[in-house]
Amino acid sequence: MSTPATLEASSGQATERPKPLLIRNRDFRLLWTGESISLLGSEISTIALPSLAVLIFGVGPLGVGTLVALQWIPYVLLAPVMGVFTDWLRRKPLMQIANVARFIILGSLPLAALFGQLTLTQLYLAAVLKGIFDVVFQLAYQAYMSHVVDRPDMIEGNANTQVSRSVALVLGRSAGGGLISAIGAARAIAADALSYLVAAVCLFFIRKPEPEPQPAPRGVGAVLADLKSGVRLTFGNRVLRNLTLMATFGNMAVSLTLAMIIVFAYKNLHLSAGQLGLALGIGSVPILLGAALSRRVNQRLGMGRTLVFTHALLGVAFLLLPTAALGGKGWAIIVIVLSQGIASLTVPIANVGIMTIIQKATPMQAMGRVGGVALPFVWGANALGPMLGSAIAVTFTTVVAFLLASAFAFLAVAWILVGSIQLIIDDVPEDLKVVI
Repeated sequence: MSTPATLEASSGQATERPKPLLIRNRDFRLLWTGESISLLGSEISTIALPSLAVLIFGVGPLGVGTLVALQWIPYVLLAPVMGVFTDWLRRKPLMQIANVARFIILGSLPLAALFGQLTLTQLYLAAVLKGIFDVVFQLAYQAYMSHVVDRPDMIEGNANTQVSRSVALVLGRSAGGGLISAIGAARAIAADALSYLVAAVCLFFIRKPEPEPQPAPRGVGAVLADLKSGVRLTFGNRVLRNLTLMATFGNMAVSLTLAMIIVFAYKNLHLSAGQLGLALGIGSVPILLGAALSRRVNQRLGMGRTLVFTHALLGVAFLLLPTAALGGKGWAIIVIVLSQGIASLTVPIANVGIMTIIQKATPMQAMGRVGGVALPFVWGANALGPMLGSAIAVTFTTVVAFLLASAFAFLAVAWILVGSIQLIIDDVPEDLKVVI
């Protein structure tokens, strides 16, 4: 997030505020443009893929939960090892390969549907393959960002990306529902596929040469040594350990709810794809307000107390969802908008606190190893949440699954309190920082 413009007197002259990063850094502008477009496409598929499974193949909660989970399982299995290889290889080619692969994988779905050959097996296979290349891209992107953007500009660069994510969340889900209603779920997925192709083209035109990767020890032993070090640094530190557990339970709550709300809306509330997309889209709008207020809230409450506040709100938001069945379609849409609106508001506010605490607690040279170890837990929860939620919904009801999601959110608060993270205001005490 950019700091306010100031004028400083120096030898009688004023120092002008530099131009925004998107204007003065062409390579970052290309990187940001491609990522913003692919993020928008991904949010369309967030609705389109499960909708395709429900509307075309008639799958229930278990099938939808499995489909969503398959996209996140690779984060559990591949992230730690891929994090090591990301440091051994050039990042830009990895990102280009990942984008082209995702274009082909998702593009195969509408192509198969066009010829009447689409199967549920292909849909599940596409989900897991997309997840594999999501891992490759995300780890490479995080590292490549520091190459394209100078260190003093990193905050502004990350802020621009966060805004893109927020806008994509708002527009993508509502657009997804509209596209499904207008042209069908399979063709809506084609929009996501094309977004990855655009991102690959944008990367191609980035001029700044990527330096040769530093020589690193090779072989299984070297990989295992880095992994062991990452585990020790992450789980041997009280702050990082409890932040990882907090984020794991928080993500399980959010992913469980997102998967089950689609089934709940279609099967129990009898909403159309357009109505669901509209409700989720409007409910996502507060994420823009959260992004705008994130810095101010963290400064006013303190980073630790902000995490308690945001995750407690998540728990309340998910408790509201069962009440959607107490009235007609209009009432159901209002409840979904309210629940999703509360949840959306908390996301960017919590993310700022989480990332700032991690950055202040972890030496720069250990960030890669820490991220590689934490990612399977934090993002792997996005796979476990839908699977667990679908099992609960099949065994009991979707309402019980929402109650479980609320319980997970409050458990995230408990991990904050256990780690005394709520006491962290604007910096991490020296005795709580990671020691290499």
